[in-house]
Amino acid sequence: MPTYTYKAKKTTGEIIEGSLEAENRRLVIARLQKMQAYPIRVEMEGRAGGLGAFQKEISIHSFRRISRREICAFTRQMSDLLKSGLTLVRALDVLVQQTENERFKEIIKNLRSEVQGGSTFSAALAKHPKVFPDLYSSMVHAGEVGGLLDEVMDRLAEFNEAELETRNKIISALAYPAIMVVVGAGVIVVLMTFVIPRFNQMFSEIGADLPKITLLLVALSEFVTSYYALIVAGAIVALIVAYLQLLKQPEERLRIDRIRLKVPVYGSFVLKNEVARFARTLGTLLGNGVPILRALEITKTMIKNQAIATVMGDIAENVKEGERLSTRLTKSRVFPPVAVNMVVIGEETGSLETTLLRVASTYEKETERQLRTLTTLVEPLMILVMGAVVGFIVMAMVLPIFQLSAAIQ
Repeated sequence: MPTYTYKAKKTTGEIIEGSLEAENRRLVIARLQKMQAYPIRVEMEGRAGGLGAFQKEISIHSFRRISRREICAFTRQMSDLLKSGLTLVRALDVLVQQTENERFKEIIKNLRSEVQGGSTFSAALAKHPKVFPDLYSSMVHAGEVGGLLDEVMDRLAEFNEAELETRNKIISALAYPAIMVVVGAGVIVVLMTFVIPRFNQMFSEIGADLPKITLLLVALSEFVTSYYALIVAGAIVALIVAYLQLLKQPEERLRIDRIRLKVPVYGSFVLKNEVARFARTLGTLLGNGVPILRALEITKTMIKNQAIATVMGDIAENVKEGERLSTRLTKSRVFPPVAVNMVVIGEETGSLETTLLRVASTYEKETERQLRTLTTLVEPLMILVMGAVVGFIVMAMVLPIFQLSAAIQ
């Protein structure tokens, strides 16, 4: 733990100097204020040394990624610890001790120090937006205001676990097609770069006349073999440039996302997935006391498809002017009629948050079914394409052999 030197003035006018061990500067100031002393100067020992202090604060662990699974585990454990009667500081202290990810451990230490220094838990979370998004800190703030932090953490854990489960289902469904693509591409690369050149060398030594299909394959093989590194580097650069261009030009990304929604089968899957995310996020926020306008703002940030996120921005503006949520959803012509009608019922019965969570559950199941349909369509299509490519290569290699056999006979 770092040591801080301080110079402070007491209420009696006496100037005091000394040092304290603390995790951050703010905690030192808080301790001095409890001693009825007002800080004049608070500095970390060794700060002037430059490199030493810098190395203490930054290590290779600082660049380690914090996974969604780790955040889910943190939230669930925090909920369990608070429900068991532990104070917030003590619960954070326990989580510091059992967290293996060094970067995440440092963040939890920072949260503990902020809370010890008098900050609210939601304010401490808000200082780490890349780890704890607005949804997280806003729900915690609502729980603090209502005195139900343990219940809010439990709902947050359920929300994160549902999001993680949906994400894992999508990844699992796409794993098999992805493996097929990688294996198929690997087979084609091996054939083009190793097998075909040896066949070409053998036919050249014999002096055989090659069919046009074989000559085409040999030309492709020579091109790939000669410019393999250039092709790979060019593809990587092209992907990076395209990605950066999408980031710089939001209107281009918006246009692409609109096209995605119009693609048969796939567009329906994207829409249902986004509707499920919208309903679960908004329902969870409203159910935890977050005002509807703030909840809509946060929900917009959770939507991945920019075409739907733009509609969300319009909805928030109209609700702010007094229009009902269901009315605006109907006018948007993006959300399915079934979802809109369920929202109408929720507004009329005064149970909007419960209805939204029901919509989320319904569309998550629809998304799962649609995903199975997509993979069912993609798998035979990929087998057909890979089979056609490999079949072309094999035919081009075998045809000269048949010609030589016929000539010998």
